[in-house]
Amino acid sequence: MNDVLHRGARAALGLLLAALSLGAPAQEFPQRPLQMVVPFAAGGGLDLNARNLAEALAEPLGQPVVVSNREGAAGTIGLNAVAAARPDGYTLAFTPAVPLSSEPHRLRLNYGLDSFRPVCQVFDNIFAIAVPAASPWRSVADLLAAARREPGAISYGTSGTGSIPHLGTADIEAVAHVSLTHVPYKGDAPMLQDLMAGRLGFGAVLVSSITGQLGSGALRLLAVYADRRHPAFAGVPTLQEAGVDVVQASFGGVLVPARTPDAVVQRLEGACRHAVASPRYQDWARRANQVVDFHPATDFERHLREDSRLKAATLRRLGLAAP
Repeated sequence: MNDVLHRGARAALGLLLAALSLGAPAQEFPQRPLQMVVPFAAGGGLDLNARNLAEALAEPLGQPVVVSNREGAAGTIGLNAVAAARPDGYTLAFTPAVPLSSEPHRLRLNYGLDSFRPVCQVFDNIFAIAVPAASPWRSVADLLAAARREPGAISYGTSGTGSIPHLGTADIEAVAHVSLTHVPYKGDAPMLQDLMAGRLGFGAVLVSSITGQLGSGALRLLAVYADRRHPAFAGVPTLQEAGVDVVQASFGGVLVPARTPDAVVQRLEGACRHAVASPRYQDWARRANQVVDFHPATDFERHLREDSRLKAATLRRLGLAAP
C-alpha cells in the first residue's frame, strides 16, 4: 500500500514539475527586443497604428518592439518574411486581413492562413471614397454620373490590387454598371501624393490614413465601404445608403509564425490586451479616427477563416482568383 502511495506521489510530483516547466517559457519570454513587421509602406494608417501599438506593447512585455516596414505586392512580401521567420515569438506581423484572407486565393504564394498563429485582433478598418477639395463631385451619385458620361476616364488609387478598396470599387463598377480605371500603389501614402496633386479622380482609402487631410479640408469623403458609418464622420453615408449595394469591411491585428509555442502566444495575447486597453493607445486611436476592436486569438482566427471563405467567393466572381 505504501509503495502504491509513493508511486502516486512521485507521479503527481512529476506532473507538477512538467506543468511548471511548460509554464516557464511564458515567464521567461521575452528576453530581447521584438520586431513587428508591417507589410505596407511607412506613413500610412496601418503603419501609424503599428507604431502606436508597438509603444504600448513595450510596457507589458518589458522589451522594446521595433517596427519594420516590408512593403510590396499587396502586403505579401512582408507576410512571407514573417511566415519564414523563426517561430519563437520575436517576429510579429501587424497586418490587415487581406494579405491572409484574400491574396492566397489570388496569387500563388509560399504561405497561407496555416502558416501563422493569430495572437489578437486589434482594429477594424473603414475605407472610404475620398476626393480633393477642388473635385466637382459632392456625392457618389455625382461621381457615377461622371463615370457614365466618360467610361474609363476616371482613375482611382488604392493600396494595391486585391485590396479591400480595390475589391469594393470593383463591386461598385459591377453594381452601378460603370467603368473606372484602377491605379494600384504600394500603400496609402504614395497614393495620397498623387490624389492631392490631382492626378487621380478619387482615392479609395483608409479613413485613418487621411485624418490630417480631412481636418484641413484638403480632402473630403463621399461614402464609406463599411456596413456602418464611421463614428468620427457620422455625416458621411455608407455606399448602401448612397444607393450602391456594396459592403467591404476589413479588420486586422497581430500574428506570429506557425509552430510558435502556446505559452509564447498566450504571453503575447495578454500583452496585446493590455496594450490595446492602455490610455496611450486609446487616445491615439481617437485622435487618428482608428476604430479599435480587440478580440483574443481564438476569435481572431475564426474571423480570418470566415473572411477567407468570403474573399475566395468574391475573387472567383470577379475573375481574379488564381487558376
